[in-house]
Amino acid sequence: MKKKYVAALVLAAALASQPVWAFAAGSSSSDGSIGLDSGSVATTTTNTTTNSSNTTVTVSPSGVKTTGATTSASPAGSTIGVAVDTVTTTGQQVTTNSKGQAVIGDTAVGFAASTAATVGLPENVVSAINNINAGKPLTEAVQNLDLTGYNALTGTHAIVTMDANTGAVKTGAVEVSLYVPNLVDNLANVQVLFYDNATGQWQLIPALKVDPVTKTVAVNVPGSGTLSVVYKN
Repeated sequence: MKKKYVAALVLAAALASQPVWAFAAGSSSSDGSIGLDSGSVATTTTNTTTNSSNTTVTVSPSGVKTTGATTSASPAGSTIGVAVDTVTTTGQQVTTNSKGQAVIGDTAVGFAASTAATVGLPENVVSAINNINAGKPLTEAVQNLDLTGYNALTGTHAIVTMDANTGAVKTGAVEVSLYVPNLVDNLANVQVLFYDNATGQWQLIPALKVDPVTKTVAVNVPGSGTLSVVYKN
């Protein structure tokens, strides 16, 4: 339990400057590895009143807004973001705070810097994360969870949920809309593979909504942890 708590604190402390990425478009291969092509999707950028890259708003071609703090690039090269200036499937507003983090109700959401994404995690979890990003089949990368037929659409990303008022790491389900640039039509059973820092367990979280037009996947995350968007053949 102490190790999980330390990992959560490290992730919260590691919410540092994130660059605004040109999102890559691509597809996942049939063997569970992550496939990306060499193309990129053009984006338009609107600067806020601060010079920090964390608060820079990027608008995707489909109109989805993300910030530097809600954007993450995995070691595998895939990029995702938590959508802001939108509403959840239940109609709750998603705003931003002065740090560029997404705010949903009393919860602030951002991503840990890549250099701190695995700090404090158990060795077997770090190994699983590295194997996912190396393109190994999910059935080999993650133990103690039936992932037969599932493929990774993205690499792994360390998401952090915090109390919106104090910034302290918190647990509890919160709905986020993940912008997944390489999401395409006809992907079956899109879910989120999630390592929960609080429980120390991997789980599959069903998507609340999958929209290939806006390239977003809405999902309830239970708190801070590591996620990868997956689908089943």
